[in-house]
Amino acid sequence: MHPSKHSSSSSTSDRARSHFATLEPRIKNISQSTIQKKWKPLPTNSQDKIRQILLNVKTKRCGSTARIPPLGKAPRKRSAKANSKTQVKEEEYDQIVEEIADKLICRLPRMPFPPAPSTQSMDDTPFDLSNTLRRISSLQATLNTDTSSSHLLRRQIKREQRLLKRDRGELDALETGLKSSKELRRRKERGLHPVAQQLEPVDDDNDDDEQVHEIDRVNSITGISIDSAKDAAEYARCGSATTSLDEGGGEELDSMLKQLRSHLLSMRNNTASMRSVLQAMDETKVALDGFAVRKLGYEALGRFYGVQG
Repeated sequence: MHPSKHSSSSSTSDRARSHFATLEPRIKNISQSTIQKKWKPLPTNSQDKIRQILLNVKTKRCGSTARIPPLGKAPRKRSAKANSKTQVKEEEYDQIVEEIADKLICRLPRMPFPPAPSTQSMDDTPFDLSNTLRRISSLQATLNTDTSSSHLLRRQIKREQRLLKRDRGELDALETGLKSSKELRRRKERGLHPVAQQLEPVDDDNDDDEQVHEIDRVNSITGISIDSAKDAAEYARCGSATTSLDEGGGEELDSMLKQLRSHLLSMRNNTASMRSVLQAMDETKVALDGFAVRKLGYEALGRFYGVQG
């Protein structure tokens, strides 16, 4: 299937445009209210310079030796028919240029323009080609720098978002491990003796005085005193009650209390060395729960411990 005339003409025009330097258009939509409020006509000196440029364009087009731009290729020997066609095109081109220049000259005093920067409001930079090209190159360099900076910032934002997502996952795993450790601690506390439930956990770094104080606290909870003076005072205070219960059983009750006290002290001393082991087991359980959450998930871990929700 042969290409159509439209496609062939468009390809020809594209090839013709490829021989010339072009600028990519940058479109910026501006509201009508902004144009009416902030845009103003050019100063008188700027209007005079633009008017002079348009008049020079008209004058050069009217001359026979100057072409802006030259129409067609270099002059060669042509036939009369070709010369007539070229002459018609030149006349049409001259008429179009003249009409456009006249319209621009008439509309120039009423045409609004965006406000110029304060540094360029009173100079002739827009009418100087070298200064304009220099300013365009500086703006292009600034645009390239800002574009690369924006790309770097976008990459940094994406990297920070990935790190934030990872930190949130670790936080969720730690929260799940904390909940499971609290649930395990509550289960352990349910099986403890009521006296042991009232005790506070003791750190391994406590000195001997704190351990003695804890033992005294246990004895105070159970109603047993270690000091002999305290025992005597307690026995003197409770002597009447003891004799009222059983006047002949004071010695037996004293020996029973001593045995119970020694038994509790031995239990305390035997279990004191196990607190560090229990604490290490709890920490290991928390770490294993965090690992299980990352590998198995919340639901599988909940079913393993029998916890709902």
